[in-house]
Amino acid sequence: MSKEHVDVESRIQFLSGYPSLARFIASDRDRTTLIYKRFDELAARNLLYLQSELAELQARQRAFDQHDLTATLSVKQCSRNFADFQKSTRADDERQKDRWKLMKDIRETLKEYREALLFESTLATLPRPSKGILRAFLTEFYNQSDGKGEPFPTLGGHSAGLYDDIDDLVALRVQADQDRLTTFVQEYLAFLFPVSSTIARETKVR
Repeated sequence: MSKEHVDVESRIQFLSGYPSLARFIASDRDRTTLIYKRFDELAARNLLYLQSELAELQARQRAFDQHDLTATLSVKQCSRNFADFQKSTRADDERQKDRWKLMKDIRETLKEYREALLFESTLATLPRPSKGILRAFLTEFYNQSDGKGEPFPTLGGHSAGLYDDIDDLVALRVQADQDRLTTFVQEYLAFLFPVSSTIARETKVR
């Protein structure tokens, strides 16, 4: 990228809100400002709903199986031969059609459930942001980069409090070479040091 292009980029003004916040996040070369809300409560409830939905589907499937224990031979054949099972659904056998739909519902819900589990497993390995990094981020988010005026959130509505709980935040990138002493200093002695220019770079808004 040419110096001229960089200079032009630095002079662009960004509307306060999503444009300015996105610009601030994207302008950090260290990518330590890639901080987002985890929504752990919503994720937990989603998994609870999915597993309960699967429990209901499993109960229905077991009920089908119990009923078929005393069914005709042709019905039992559908429980051991997929071609016969598929054929019965085309012969206007309403019970087998219901079983077929149940099979499809189980497949779809189980896929969604397991994908959600894997996503949560991956997210659980990602750390929350350090207090120092979050402090610098919030300085920008609450429009206090210049230290003047009353703080106000860049995003409005229910999004105003997105970054209030550090335990419900995830940092997509942390400094790999950060040792324990550096972490301690950032967490507890950040007030002794100025905020990194990379993180505290002021975004021009209007």
